[in-house]
Amino acid sequence: MSNFWNDVKSTFSGQGPGPQPPLDEAGKAIWDIENKKHAITQASHNEQNAIMGQINEEYRKIGESSYTMNKEGSFELNKLTGFFEAIDGLNIALAEKEEKLADVLSRYDEELAILRPPPPPGQALCPNCGALYIQGETIFCGSCGYKLMENNADAGTPEAAPAQQVVCSGCNATLAPGSAFCPSCGNKA
Repeated sequence: MSNFWNDVKSTFSGQGPGPQPPLDEAGKAIWDIENKKHAITQASHNEQNAIMGQINEEYRKIGESSYTMNKEGSFELNKLTGFFEAIDGLNIALAEKEEKLADVLSRYDEELAILRPPPPPGQALCPNCGALYIQGETIFCGSCGYKLMENNADAGTPEAAPAQQVVCSGCNATLAPGSAFCPSCGNKA
């Protein structure tokens, strides 16, 4: 069981199997921006969840008030107007939080696009972690396991890999050096 927790720890600490190369200045800047994006996203989601909690509380109050008025035989819709207005205001605040987050993240993505060189022809960057992968052949990101393609019709499974290459234990696909996940089936390397 301790191996499982060690794998989890290494996955989330960014220390995958084997030695990690030191980051250059651009790599450090990218790392900082990605960390900022994550922190801002988490904080925004916490704020959005708090607003959703307030909206749910207003709905609860509407239900409780409606039940009480019905029980007393004097249902008056105008007594619920304040709750409706509160929900409208909270929905506006929620939409503003979502819009602000999207704006901030797009500005960070613009910075990342400047710092990251464009991928070589025939390759692309994983939308989840930014690692390179071969377009049209890679189904799962070799670094983070993100699903890139829906089917593996284009992905080849080699018959025999050269001695120095590592193959996936799940599907025998050739793994790039340092891959944490198989690019064909998504198994942990």
